[in-house]
Amino acid sequence: MPTSFQRKLIRDFASLALSVLIISALAQAQSESGGDEGINFQGEVRYEDNTPAQFVPVELWTDGESSWRIVTKTDPFGKFHVGAPCMMVQYKVDTTGYRPVWGRVDMSTNPCRAHEWITLKATPETKARIAGTPASGVVDARIAAIPAEARTEFDSGQKAIADDDFSGAIPHLQKAISLYPRYAEAYQLLGVAQLQTQQGAQAETSLLKAIEIEDRMPQAQYLLGVLLAKTNRADKAEKPLQRFAELDPENPEAHFELAKVSFALSKFAEAEARARTAIKLKEPNPGVYIVLGYALLRQEKAADAKHAFRQYLRLDPDSLNAADIRNLVAQIDQRAHN
Repeated sequence: MPTSFQRKLIRDFASLALSVLIISALAQAQSESGGDEGINFQGEVRYEDNTPAQFVPVELWTDGESSWRIVTKTDPFGKFHVGAPCMMVQYKVDTTGYRPVWGRVDMSTNPCRAHEWITLKATPETKARIAGTPASGVVDARIAAIPAEARTEFDSGQKAIADDDFSGAIPHLQKAISLYPRYAEAYQLLGVAQLQTQQGAQAETSLLKAIEIEDRMPQAQYLLGVLLAKTNRADKAEKPLQRFAELDPENPEAHFELAKVSFALSKFAEAEARARTAIKLKEPNPGVYIVLGYALLRQEKAADAKHAFRQYLRLDPDSLNAADIRNLVAQIDQRAHN
């Protein structure tokens, strides 16, 4: 049974927990102007066909005595953004199935800004998979049956999305679907375009249709799960996010999102386990330690929770949540000495 200490902490910080745990990953794209304070290194990672490289890790670092290093991740549109020091900055993108890409940018002079475009080139094995040819050499019948005209419309919609013209992409993708109703990939991209044009209900319908046709689409499962969680339907979000984790088990985002959903469903031990897995897989978002901390606190593990919160403060000391987390740590210490 929770002690009065746990009950008080849970009551005092309930609003903070909810605001942190229901995080949307659907609005991460930043403006090209780089107007956000502290964001001076922006980049876009795309595949050879110009489609966004989603959720790909990007490592950045500097050399010398005042060394700096960070690992971030691209958003659903292949973009990333960080605050970097005014120095020579190196970066690396290394993801399974693609050749590693290294680069170096001189940011040592004002205004200390950079914007890099990075193209990932697939290995031969990945090219075969993208083409729809499994290792056995048997062509996927559904993909093979896509009419040429539908492919043309899909390519036009895909190009529009690559150019951030989400409204312009929608008619092409709808046309592709009308020409080939089992075009799961078109439904997925249509869902992305609809999300970006504030059509949440329509996007949900499109994503559901995509995975009804083809269950093995990790991005569609992810986007649907986050959309459902964002609209306070954690119970329905759990299934697509679990499928996302099955399809892409090494992706820390899968376990981070499941940790948040598990917490919302009062599955605190599971939330703890998912958060720890995300951390082990190098989840770059420090918020994972907040999820871990609250999950531990709900299990009456105050000392472990304090350690998680302190780790968050070490990684992101200037965040908007930092003051509240420091106050929470202070309360844990105060109660421990009473």
